Amino acid sequence: MTSESGTKPQRDLFIIDGSAPFFAPVVDGSRQNWSKAPLPRLTAHGRIPAKTVERICADLTRYCRRVRAIGYTAITFDDLAHLTLFDFYPYLLSRTVHAYQKLFRRVFKIAHAAGLKIFLTSDLMFWNRFIEQHTRGRDRRLRELFGEALERLFDLFPKVDGVVIRIGEPDGIDVDSPFKSRLVIRSARQCKRWLKELLPRFEAREKLLIFRTWGLGAYSIGDINWNERTQKRAFAGIDSPAFIVSHKYGAGDFFRYLPLNDFIRHSPHQQIIELQARREYEGFGVFPAYVGRQYQALRDQLADCPTLRGISVWCQTGGWSHFDRLSFLDDSSPWNELNVVAAAQLFNSERTAEEILAGFCAVRFPEAGPELATGIVNEFDILIDQLWYFSPFAGQSLWFRRLRVPPLLWIFWNTILVNRALRLVFSTFIADGKAVRREDRRQKARLRRLTKRVAEFPEEREDLQLALDTFNLLIALRRFYLGKGGKKREKKIAAKLEDYRLKHPQGFFVECDFSPFRFRWITTGLFFSIFIRRRARYRLFDRLFLIPLTVWLFPALKLWQRQRIPDIAERQAAGLELFFR
Repeated sequence: MTSESGTKPQRDLFIIDGSAPFFAPVVDGSRQNWSKAPLPRLTAHGRIPAKTVERICADLTRYCRRVRAIGYTAITFDDLAHLTLFDFYPYLLSRTVHAYQKLFRRVFKIAHAAGLKIFLTSDLMFWNRFIEQHTRGRDRRLRELFGEALERLFDLFPKVDGVVIRIGEPDGIDVDSPFKSRLVIRSARQCKRWLKELLPRFEAREKLLIFRTWGLGAYSIGDINWNERTQKRAFAGIDSPAFIVSHKYGAGDFFRYLPLNDFIRHSPHQQIIELQARREYEGFGVFPAYVGRQYQALRDQLADCPTLRGISVWCQTGGWSHFDRLSFLDDSSPWNELNVVAAAQLFNSERTAEEILAGFCAVRFPEAGPELATGIVNEFDILIDQLWYFSPFAGQSLWFRRLRVPPLLWIFWNTILVNRALRLVFSTFIADGKAVRREDRRQKARLRRLTKRVAEFPEEREDLQLALDTFNLLIALRRFYLGKGGKKREKKIAAKLEDYRLKHPQGFFVECDFSPFRFRWITTGLFFSIFIRRRARYRLFDRLFLIPLTVWLFPALKLWQRQRIPDIAERQAAGLELFFR
């Protein structure tokens, strides 16, 4: 991989998250938030039990050795808030922070001994009532306080190589933490002001500020992950060796069917791209969701990008789920490990996705034989494309306010949604539902062939059987979206759901709502043409009317259609209100 000048672009940052060992003491099969390491759950009365500390350190030692051997050069840990002790904190909170600091001295020592650079994550900004009282919410005071937190971090933990900052997504509404974060950056101008004040602190210590552009569309800064104009305004005049921009590869979250953000290829700033190994929208590692071909295409498109420093791979972080297998620890998912290996080898070598898959399966599944294992992975890859997603819908470029409409609307994390509102969406944007149903029948035949292969496979049988039954269930649920949705179909779905839940009480959740949706079919085309655009560029209508008005209209819509809003949107993530700020 060489640039136009003939020099090989520097690829020295292969970053992986280090959250798995911190989940080990608390996983219990219940649904939980995987967005950050569960640090608040480790403490009791301001202390971390010695047994918990020893388990984390033992697991982390194994984990660091494994990922370093694969080719990763750096690791991220959550987070700055839990290691920052301000003078105005009360006694119990101060004691809690001291406990985290004591733990992380050992954590950083382990990572450093494994040959990994160390980065700490942070939201802008972590929050509690003591911070609010001290700053009164004023931007200048917040900048000063965050700068003080960085100084304290670098003084106390000189082994830390930098901080990964997230500005566009706060902690979820279900998070119970003494440092629950809020969004404070609202505009490109404000973002530039923060960067100009913070970067000299990094430069003076020879540390790196990795700036994540990911966000949920809140405020005018909310399109910075895909809008080159917003990035240019936010980063205007920023020229620092300490500054690295971290992009998700597409104009959305970690989905398939998203093309590469084209401006990444010619960005003037040092940058990394974010990839995900434990696919939070594609099964959490219950079944193979191989990223090899998708990430190989990204690699090839970025082969000559001179500013690309490397990749940042999320191998445990992301989503809400009761599926709790921990990467590279006991009962690890081999499918997540496959994606971790593939991401590293694709970007630090010329190997193809097929070569990496074959090599991994030969080592990981020697008894099964590489052909059987690779065949199973490849079959699931096709099933995800064709049954997990509605491919005619997923391939369309649809935009609402500051966000690209996700290619996957009916499956979020471990929950499958079945309702008439989504049926209306798919009916509007899928021109030929009959053709999709014909393709579904072909995929059903593929499922039968795959079932025979899984029966011959000596490992992962319980999870693979869950996957097969889930895909068969999806075919039945897709008929509701693509065909007639009357009472007869509802009864068939109810019967299949009952069988599925009896067989897999810990399987995927299904939220069904067959009650009528209040929009008439005749109005849907007009409705979507007003609210949805088919290109990223804003219409004049979006700027002048849609974005400002929906800030005020959403509360009324929520009240009017409260019973139609899926429960998952109210109990998890950042809440729907954030998307309308």
